Amino acid sequence: MKNAVATKPVMALPTIIMLGALGMTGVVSANGTGSQSDDSPTLQEALRNGKLAFNFRYRFENVDDDVRPEEAHASTLRSRITYTTKNWNNLQVQLEVDDVTVIGGDNYDDLNNHMTDHAVVADPEGTEINQAWLAWSGLTDTTMKYGRQRINLDNQRFIGGVGWRQNEQTYDSFTITNQSLPDTTLFYGYINNVNRIFGPDDGRTGTPASDVDWDSSADVININYQGLGIGTLAAYAYLLDLEDAPSASSKTYGVRLSGAQGKDTKWLYTAEYAWQSDYKDNPTSYDADYYNLETGIQTKLLTARLGMDVLEADDHAGVAFSTPLATLHKFQGFADQFLNTPATGIEDRYGSVESKVFGALVQLTYHDFNAEEGNADYGDEIDIAIAKQVHKNVHLLLKYANYNADDFGTDTQKTWLQVTVAF
Repeated sequence: MKNAVATKPVMALPTIIMLGALGMTGVVSANGTGSQSDDSPTLQEALRNGKLAFNFRYRFENVDDDVRPEEAHASTLRSRITYTTKNWNNLQVQLEVDDVTVIGGDNYDDLNNHMTDHAVVADPEGTEINQAWLAWSGLTDTTMKYGRQRINLDNQRFIGGVGWRQNEQTYDSFTITNQSLPDTTLFYGYINNVNRIFGPDDGRTGTPASDVDWDSSADVININYQGLGIGTLAAYAYLLDLEDAPSASSKTYGVRLSGAQGKDTKWLYTAEYAWQSDYKDNPTSYDADYYNLETGIQTKLLTARLGMDVLEADDHAGVAFSTPLATLHKFQGFADQFLNTPATGIEDRYGSVESKVFGALVQLTYHDFNAEEGNADYGDEIDIAIAKQVHKNVHLLLKYANYNADDFGTDTQKTWLQVTVAF
């Protein structure tokens, strides 16, 4: 479970080090000595002068679909406190705790509360450790981090934190980030547990899809290069051995180029390709491709984009390309109808336009969803988002999604009102 830190060895060490550091503070202070240089902070100073941050995110989410007889009315508050020490002898520790509380009635199915007559909103109540890591930066241009941590790679299409949900997805892992080569960022991560959004308590379904944790043995490699002058080139290899969800285990290799050209008026472009096959204990042998092509234009008044996002199917195996660790809410519509790729794959043709209106960022997006294999017309969707920073500490967000089903899913409307206060 995500809040049972001591049960995961990868999590225990940062916590022990933090407690040990607190205990050593008095010794260092009393002796007036430490291993740091004269201009470096003492351990006591590193702890005392650490950064303490607070973030409160209230959200009201309404879901009306044709699956459940009752609409969902989810009123939740996520309270987050984050403490990060100052750097001491190239060491730094962070501890972050999240609490999700229902404000008012519990009128939604959070996949744990047995409100099965209501539509689903995957924001269960609970308090848990979201991050607890130890970082060491003693090698030039290199940071090693060990513990429970946030990992967001590229646009989060494959590896992300699902930050949209009130309970974030974080990873018990060891990571290395190196920037020794010019214009290049090298990232390697070994993940031994995925702390998913459905915690802190196990859900009622008892299936891997809603498990709180996925034990894993995953190797994640990502290389970013910005020296081309035309954008960022990324190459990656994601070898996901998901022991608690073997059917989602896969190995993926891909490349991505994203950039912009121009001054006052910019041409935007993205091209990405990835190949995926089964890995480790996945019972199904398959291979499938993914590609994304996007172009757009950005002026002082607006930004417009057109694109296609395709996850192919292996029709012989009966499965399709999947991205189980992605921040899926960012892709294929806010209504979240395609969190699991259909067996016949998916082609998402989309267009968006965004502009500032009275200081608020307004975005309108249209999606047309079709099967990649066969002739099924899944449906289409309209998404609207309005966001405004009303104060340096206060951010407002209003979102709406309307999915019209044809051959996949059911008609679904979702509305969100969100207020974030951070300091």
